[in-house]
Amino acid sequence: MHTTRVSDGHARLVLGASILTCLLIAMGGIVCATESGEACPDWPGCYGRAVPPLQINAIIEYTHRLIAALTTPFILAAAFVTWRRARGIRWLMRPLLLVIPFLIAVITFGALTVLRGLTPPWAAVDLGSALIVGALVVTAAVVARVLRDNPGRPPRPSLAAPLARLSLAATAAVWAVYVSAVLVAGIGSVTRCVGWPMLTIVPVDRAGWGQPARLALAAIAVLLIVLLVVRSRHDTGGQRAVRRGAGIAGLLLAAEIAVGLAILAGGATAFLLVTHVVLAVALWAALVATTVLAAFGPQ
Repeated sequence: MHTTRVSDGHARLVLGASILTCLLIAMGGIVCATESGEACPDWPGCYGRAVPPLQINAIIEYTHRLIAALTTPFILAAAFVTWRRARGIRWLMRPLLLVIPFLIAVITFGALTVLRGLTPPWAAVDLGSALIVGALVVTAAVVARVLRDNPGRPPRPSLAAPLARLSLAATAAVWAVYVSAVLVAGIGSVTRCVGWPMLTIVPVDRAGWGQPARLALAAIAVLLIVLLVVRSRHDTGGQRAVRRGAGIAGLLLAAEIAVGLAILAGGATAFLLVTHVVLAVALWAALVATTVLAAFGPQ
């Protein structure tokens, strides 16, 4: 029999699924940044074996696949438990149902990437779908946490609040910045891997209006995040969780820009590229969580 209450175990299950999903997205970027995508030429095994060869790129690629194999059952388990226990909570049930077709798409694209490769438009669809999977599972995790901590709270968040709309706009802008990286990147360019623009026109990337347009879009995203941080600080509604989430997003953005500047100054080392990818995924998750918290209003 389903209820509108969320138990501690239920909330932890959804949180675990969200953490694994974000880790999976980050590992996908790390595979790209370290050029490990072709280290295992077959799928789902690696050179026809269940254990990859002791070579760093093969291990990175295979680790990505193992995390994917672990993430999928966690998401399905979270959806099943929610359907059994709390299907009346639409903001918890619907994201976990909607995520399933996107998850299937990401798994399919992952196999096609290894076996055939993807053209830039399809690679953009792949990345966009992965980010949506992350957003949906993080949304469910935040909803579950809020309702667990506030059992008498009506489970009816709304995006009508100004802070919620501003946070949603910033999140959408960041999604567009990340996905457009695949479309403007040249062959073998790290642009397709790191998410945030390198604050300059990259010579090896595609010529034309794509790069300047993406830089302009990134500037809009930065402005929206800064506005979100400032307005959350001046909010009088007592939304401490939103202020905290917006502050974390602002710090992650500053760190990501700093790493980008370091890459421009000292070269694209593996450490800097991996750090850039991890910060990009963390920023995405922080913005999604902030949007959901703002939609709930004062905690």
